[in-house]
Amino acid sequence: MRPLRIAETVVTPSSCVEWVAGAGALVWDRRSLRVLDPDLTVALAWEAVSPDADPILAVGVARDRSRFALVGPREVQVRSADGRVQWSAEHGAALSIGWPQPHCHLAGDGLVYMFVPDGSGDQVVVWDSAGGSEVGRHPLQTIEGGATFVAHADQGRVGVHIAVGPETCLSHWLTTVDRQQILAQTLNGCLTDLSASGAFSLSMPHGSGWISVREVADDSVRVERHFDDIPGFGDSDDYRMYEAAAVVSDDWVMVGVATDESDAEQHLLLSTRTLRPQIVMDYGIDMPQNSILSAGGHGRWITHDARLGVVRLWQLREPHTDEVEGQLALL
Repeated sequence: MRPLRIAETVVTPSSCVEWVAGAGALVWDRRSLRVLDPDLTVALAWEAVSPDADPILAVGVARDRSRFALVGPREVQVRSADGRVQWSAEHGAALSIGWPQPHCHLAGDGLVYMFVPDGSGDQVVVWDSAGGSEVGRHPLQTIEGGATFVAHADQGRVGVHIAVGPETCLSHWLTTVDRQQILAQTLNGCLTDLSASGAFSLSMPHGSGWISVREVADDSVRVERHFDDIPGFGDSDDYRMYEAAAVVSDDWVMVGVATDESDAEQHLLLSTRTLRPQIVMDYGIDMPQNSILSAGGHGRWITHDARLGVVRLWQLREPHTDEVEGQLALL
């Protein structure tokens, strides 16, 4: 199936790209950030003026784009949309470029969440984004992991996925009580993405090989499938699966598989009811490994070619079928 390309833009090849619900695509590197509208045009931009400025290690942006956060080696700053510093605070770690890396999220309830990797034990620190007062610190059962935040549609919960090496991961729902205490609910699986409504989550393999669609309300499994059971792919020793994936809509998720002989990967559309492959995307160009990014659902997703710095926004066409021999229809 050839998807519809909605928009395309070129960013610095070293840039990090992620989708922030409500704000758009967040693109940043060590000295600058941009927030892109759904058509991938620039809606907000900032760049460090001083050549001696601390490198940017993590970035967050508010849903309404009214402020953004910058994490440096020693402190976190929150700035207004025009770049003025509103407050700064030490985050309590000595960070540098390279692994492990922090992660940052500006929640819809006016809080700043930061994952702080530490050799003595990782933690999540939360600040009030308006005044910079520290709400609390929550210790995690990981050491120097790599984390991503996944915001819930209700703006009151924040999901965090922490990868620790190739075999282990931990996921949590984070909430705050009266802006004084951080609560963490441990989840099963490895939280990767959420549906636009926040009703269900996608959990991708991290050593386990299991893919699942899970109810957010009670973390129960809607459907689960081992990669080895995906017809035509998991049952072949020629393929392997990475964790980059996205919930495309209430009915579909997009995942990637690659062969050992190539740096390219194929993108499979899986049903959220069965996790069976329905179609393979035919972009007309090769896609590198781990190129799938969420775009908030609604039938769309992003691909990011980090080597070339190309970001593309795609949308499914109707109908979602594939007549290529060997592809299985939904049960």
